[in-house]
Amino acid sequence: MSLFVAGSTAALLVGCNTLREKLMPTEPTPAEATPAPAPVAVPVILTTAPTPAPTATPAPAPNPNPTPTPEAPPPSGGSCALPPSNNPNAPCSMQSTSFLGQVDKAITQVTQQQPNIFDFNNKVCENCYYVKNEGKFTAAVIANLNAMGLCAHYDGEELAVKNSNSFNEQFDILLYTGHARRGAGSYRATCNPSWF
Repeated sequence: MSLFVAGSTAALLVGCNTLREKLMPTEPTPAEATPAPAPVAVPVILTTAPTPAPTATPAPAPNPNPTPTPEAPPPSGGSCALPPSNNPNAPCSMQSTSFLGQVDKAITQVTQQQPNIFDFNNKVCENCYYVKNEGKFTAAVIANLNAMGLCAHYDGEELAVKNSNSFNEQFDILLYTGHARRGAGSYRATCNPSWF
């Protein structure tokens, strides 16, 4: 029996070697080249977008509460037949006034001509009313003085009045509270020669 086993084992080993030799290549098999896929043409379609039809812009709705236009600054002068004096540094001092009556009259005329720019219930003296629109007030005072044959200039602080270039008088016709200033207290100084 040992002979049989030894022979069977030998046959089996010989068979395995033969099988191994047939299944295992002795030289490497060259790899087959895989053909590259052919390029595919993809059509590109160019289109232009249609131009949109213009649309009408709606008109803005009217504003029921329009913003008030800002008040124009007060005018710097009125119509004056005299040439400018060009003496910006003219000396000024308290003297007697020549134009106080005309300045007070011009202010009184404005209260009658444009009562809507005053608050007659708000006053600091008998006829020193609160001025609601300083630009209109000073412009009207200047116009009234011009109508009297005087030249006037308001610089935002004081009213200068003249009838020649030899001198001018300075008046403060508005209090810091916004009330019209009247009477002798409005006169400030006389400048020799006129500065404007």
